Amino acid sequence: MRLTALAILSGIALAMMTGPAAAQWRPYISHPLGFAFAAPGPLKVEKGTYEAPVAGRHDTLVYAFIDDNIEYKVIVIDVGDKANEAATILGEAQYQFQNGKRQLMDAFGRVDRQYGRKLTVDLPNNAGRSTGAFYFVNGRIVSLQATVLPANGDYETPEMGRFIDSITFFTVRAADEAIELPPPE
Repeated sequence: MRLTALAILSGIALAMMTGPAAAQWRPYISHPLGFAFAAPGPLKVEKGTYEAPVAGRHDTLVYAFIDDNIEYKVIVIDVGDKANEAATILGEAQYQFQNGKRQLMDAFGRVDRQYGRKLTVDLPNNAGRSTGAFYFVNGRIVSLQATVLPANGDYETPEMGRFIDSITFFTVRAADEAIELPPPE
Protein backbone atom coordinates (compact mmCIF):
# COMPACT_ATOMS: atom_id res chain seq x y z
CA MET A 1 0.00 0.00 0.00
CA ARG A 2 2.79 2.41 0.94
CA LEU A 3 4.64 1.60 -2.26
CA THR A 4 1.54 2.38 -4.35
CA ALA A 5 0.99 5.67 -2.51
CA LEU A 6 4.65 6.61 -2.98
CA ALA A 7 4.45 5.81 -6.70
CA ILE A 8 1.32 7.93 -7.11
CA LEU A 9 2.84 10.88 -5.22
CA SER A 10 6.03 10.60 -7.27
CA GLY A 11 4.00 10.63 -10.49
CA ILE A 12 2.05 13.70 -9.40
CA ALA A 13 5.23 15.51 -8.40
CA LEU A 14 6.85 14.68 -11.74
CA ALA A 15 3.79 15.87 -13.65
CA MET A 16 3.76 19.14 -11.72
CA MET A 17 7.45 19.74 -12.43
CA THR A 18 7.15 19.14 -16.18
CA GLY A 19 3.70 20.66 -16.76
CA PRO A 20 4.39 24.42 -16.53
CA ALA A 21 7.29 24.31 -19.02
CA ALA A 22 5.07 23.16 -21.87
CA ALA A 23 2.88 25.69 -23.64
CA GLN A 24 -0.80 25.05 -23.84
CA TRP A 25 -1.94 23.61 -27.16
CA ARG A 26 -4.82 25.54 -28.70
CA PRO A 27 -7.20 24.59 -31.49
CA TYR A 28 -7.33 26.85 -34.57
CA ILE A 29 -9.73 26.92 -37.50
CA SER A 30 -10.05 28.67 -40.85
CA HIS A 31 -13.55 28.43 -42.27
CA PRO A 32 -12.61 30.22 -45.54
CA LEU A 33 -9.66 27.86 -46.13
CA GLY A 34 -11.47 24.77 -44.85
CA PHE A 35 -9.17 23.27 -42.24
CA ALA A 36 -8.44 23.15 -38.52
CA PHE A 37 -5.41 22.13 -36.45
CA ALA A 38 -3.84 22.47 -33.00
CA ALA A 39 -0.60 24.24 -32.08
CA PRO A 40 1.26 25.56 -29.02
CA GLY A 41 2.62 29.02 -28.37
CA PRO A 42 1.65 32.43 -29.70
CA LEU A 43 0.35 32.80 -33.28
CA LYS A 44 2.27 34.85 -35.81
CA VAL A 45 0.81 35.44 -39.29
CA GLU A 46 3.27 35.97 -42.12
CA LYS A 47 3.05 36.43 -45.85
CA GLY A 48 5.62 34.99 -48.13
CA THR A 49 6.35 33.80 -51.62
CA TYR A 50 6.55 30.28 -52.97
CA GLU A 51 8.47 29.72 -56.18
CA ALA A 52 8.97 26.51 -58.10
CA PRO A 53 9.74 25.63 -61.73
CA VAL A 54 6.34 24.11 -62.57
CA ALA A 55 4.07 25.97 -60.14
CA GLY A 56 5.67 29.34 -60.78
CA ARG A 57 5.56 32.18 -58.27
CA HIS A 58 2.68 32.35 -55.76
CA ASP A 59 1.92 34.23 -52.56
CA THR A 60 1.81 32.23 -49.35
CA LEU A 61 0.06 32.65 -46.07
CA VAL A 62 1.98 31.26 -43.08
CA TYR A 63 0.61 30.65 -39.62
CA ALA A 64 3.71 30.27 -37.44
CA PHE A 65 4.20 29.21 -33.85
CA ILE A 66 7.31 28.51 -31.77
CA ASP A 67 7.52 26.66 -28.49
CA ASP A 68 10.43 24.98 -26.72
CA ASN A 69 12.74 25.53 -29.71
CA ILE A 70 10.34 23.80 -32.08
CA GLU A 71 8.99 25.80 -35.01
CA TYR A 72 5.48 24.95 -36.20
CA LYS A 73 4.15 26.32 -39.49
CA VAL A 74 1.00 25.93 -41.52
CA ILE A 75 1.76 27.13 -45.04
CA VAL A 76 -1.05 27.80 -47.51
CA ILE A 77 -0.16 28.31 -51.18
CA ASP A 78 -2.96 29.31 -53.54
CA VAL A 79 -2.23 27.54 -56.83
CA GLY A 80 -5.80 27.48 -58.12
CA ASP A 81 -4.64 28.59 -61.55
CA LYS A 82 -2.67 25.30 -61.76
CA ALA A 83 -5.37 23.02 -60.32
CA ASN A 84 -5.28 20.78 -63.39
CA GLU A 85 -1.68 19.95 -62.50
CA ALA A 86 -2.43 19.17 -58.84
CA ALA A 87 -0.38 15.96 -58.62
CA THR A 88 2.66 17.54 -60.26
CA ILE A 89 2.43 20.72 -58.16
CA LEU A 90 2.07 18.75 -54.93
CA GLY A 91 4.98 16.47 -55.83
CA GLU A 92 7.09 19.51 -56.62
CA ALA A 93 6.37 21.06 -53.19
CA GLN A 94 7.31 17.79 -51.50
CA TYR A 95 10.49 17.55 -53.54
CA GLN A 96 11.52 21.09 -52.59
CA PHE A 97 10.94 20.28 -48.91
CA GLN A 98 13.32 17.30 -48.98
CA ASN A 99 15.80 18.40 -51.65
CA GLY A 100 19.37 18.49 -50.34
CA LYS A 101 18.40 16.95 -47.00
CA ARG A 102 18.82 13.47 -45.56
CA GLN A 103 15.41 11.83 -45.85
CA LEU A 104 14.37 9.68 -42.90
CA MET A 105 10.71 8.96 -43.65
CA ASP A 106 8.41 9.18 -46.65
CA ALA A 107 4.81 8.00 -46.28
CA PHE A 108 1.52 8.47 -48.06
CA GLY A 109 -1.60 8.95 -46.03
CA ARG A 110 -5.13 10.23 -45.99
CA VAL A 111 -6.93 12.73 -43.77
CA ASP A 112 -10.66 13.28 -44.19
CA ARG A 113 -10.66 11.94 -47.76
CA GLN A 114 -7.68 14.11 -48.70
CA TYR A 115 -4.61 12.21 -49.82
CA GLY A 116 -1.26 13.59 -48.79
CA ARG A 117 2.30 12.78 -48.04
CA LYS A 118 4.47 13.05 -44.92
CA LEU A 119 8.22 13.42 -44.96
CA THR A 120 10.83 13.67 -42.23
CA VAL A 121 14.27 15.05 -43.02
CA ASP A 122 17.46 16.00 -41.22
CA LEU A 123 18.43 19.54 -42.11
CA PRO A 124 21.93 20.20 -43.50
CA ASN A 125 24.76 21.28 -41.17
CA ASN A 126 23.03 19.80 -38.11
CA ALA A 127 20.40 22.55 -38.24
CA GLY A 128 17.64 20.29 -36.86
CA ARG A 129 15.01 17.82 -37.99
CA SER A 130 11.82 18.67 -39.84
CA THR A 131 8.60 16.79 -40.54
CA GLY A 132 6.18 18.06 -43.17
CA ALA A 133 2.78 16.96 -44.42
CA PHE A 134 1.46 18.12 -47.78
CA TYR A 135 -2.10 18.15 -49.14
CA PHE A 136 -3.71 19.66 -52.24
CA VAL A 137 -7.18 20.89 -51.28
CA ASN A 138 -9.49 23.24 -53.19
CA GLY A 139 -6.76 24.67 -55.39
CA ARG A 140 -4.33 25.15 -52.51
CA ILE A 141 -1.30 23.36 -51.17
CA VAL A 142 -1.72 23.08 -47.41
CA SER A 143 1.47 22.09 -45.65
CA LEU A 144 2.10 21.58 -41.95
CA GLN A 145 5.78 21.66 -41.01
CA ALA A 146 7.39 21.14 -37.61
CA THR A 147 11.11 21.69 -37.12
CA VAL A 148 13.02 20.72 -33.99
CA LEU A 149 15.94 23.13 -33.66
CA PRO A 150 19.33 22.05 -32.27
CA ALA A 151 18.72 24.07 -29.08
CA ASN A 152 15.91 21.62 -28.27
CA GLY A 153 17.81 18.57 -29.48
CA ASP A 154 15.01 16.04 -28.90
CA TYR A 155 14.64 14.95 -32.51
CA GLU A 156 12.35 12.09 -31.49
CA THR A 157 9.84 14.34 -29.72
CA PRO A 158 6.21 13.37 -30.24
CA GLU A 159 5.27 17.06 -30.48
CA MET A 160 6.08 17.15 -34.21
CA GLY A 161 3.68 14.30 -34.90
CA ARG A 162 1.06 15.79 -32.60
CA PHE A 163 1.08 18.98 -34.68
CA ILE A 164 1.23 17.30 -38.10
CA ASP A 165 -1.53 14.82 -37.22
CA SER A 166 -3.86 17.46 -35.77
CA ILE A 167 -5.04 18.65 -39.22
CA THR A 168 -8.64 18.11 -40.21
CA PHE A 169 -10.37 19.19 -43.39
CA PHE A 170 -13.82 18.60 -41.89
CA THR A 171 -14.15 21.82 -39.91
CA VAL A 172 -17.07 20.34 -37.96
CA ARG A 173 -14.45 18.20 -36.24
CA ALA A 174 -12.70 21.27 -34.84
CA ALA A 175 -12.97 21.91 -31.12
CA ASP A 176 -15.82 24.19 -30.10
CA GLU A 177 -13.32 26.64 -28.61
CA ALA A 178 -11.19 26.78 -31.79
CA ILE A 179 -9.72 30.19 -32.51
CA GLU A 180 -10.62 31.58 -35.96
CA LEU A 181 -7.47 32.32 -37.94
CA PRO A 182 -7.13 35.67 -39.67
CA PRO A 183 -8.59 35.30 -43.18
CA PRO A 184 -6.39 35.49 -46.26
CA GLU A 185 -6.34 38.92 -47.87
